[in-house]
Amino acid sequence: MDRTPRALTQFRLLLGGCAWILTPLYFVGQILVQAAWTTPYSMIDNRVSDLGNTTCGTTVANIYICSPLHAVMNVTFILTGMLILIGVALTHSVWPPRHLTAWGLIMLGVAGAGTILVGLSPENVHIFIHVVGAVNIPAGNVAMILLGLAIWRDRRGPRIELAWFSVLAGTVGLLGMLTGPFLMILTGHGGGLAERIALYPLIIWLVVVGVWCVDQAVRRKPGRARRMEVYAET
Repeated sequence: MDRTPRALTQFRLLLGGCAWILTPLYFVGQILVQAAWTTPYSMIDNRVSDLGNTTCGTTVANIYICSPLHAVMNVTFILTGMLILIGVALTHSVWPPRHLTAWGLIMLGVAGAGTILVGLSPENVHIFIHVVGAVNIPAGNVAMILLGLAIWRDRRGPRIELAWFSVLAGTVGLLGMLTGPFLMILTGHGGGLAERIALYPLIIWLVVVGVWCVDQAVRRKPGRARRMEVYAET
C-alpha cells in the first residue's frame, strides 16, 4: 500500500477522533442552559430533554419547566449527534473487521441520528419523534459493549484496557436505564439522575476513544501503520 492511501487513512482517523473529542460540548450546552433557568433545575428529577422544552409549563410528572435558552440546548443535541456520526464515518478503519464491529458502529450511528432527532423534535413539540430519537440511549450503550467485545477478540489490536472500559461503560449505561423506572415507582424521584447515568457514559467513552484514535493517527510506528492498512483494505 503506497503512502497516499495510508496518509488519507491517518487523516480520516485524526478528524474522526477529533470529532469525538469535541462531544463534551453536550455537557457545556447543558450547563449554560441550566444556568439560565429562573426556577430550580433538579439534576435528580429534571431530564436532559427538559432543557430543550420550548414552552413554560407543568409536565405530567408535576414538574415545572421553563428553559429560556431551549434553542441552545436543541442545537447542542443536533451538533453532538453530528459529531458522533462524523466519527463513525471516519474511524471505521481502526476497528477490527468483524460482525461485532459492524453492528457496534451501526448502533453508534443510530445513537447519533437519535440525538439529532431529539434536538429537532423537542419533547413538547413532537413527542412521538422525540421518543423515537430517545433510542439513542440504548443504542449508544449497546454500541459500546459490542465494540468493546470486538476489540477484546482482536489479539492484534489495542490494549485490553480499552475493551474493558467499553464494556463497563455500556453496562453502566444500561443499568441506568433499568434503574430509572424503579426509582420513579418506589420514590417518585430520580428519573433525571437515572437518565444521566444512562446517557453520560457514552460521551465519556467517545472522548476516550477519540483520544485513542488521534494517537493511532499521529504515531508513525511501522506496526501501527501496517495494522491500519489491513483494516482499511478489508
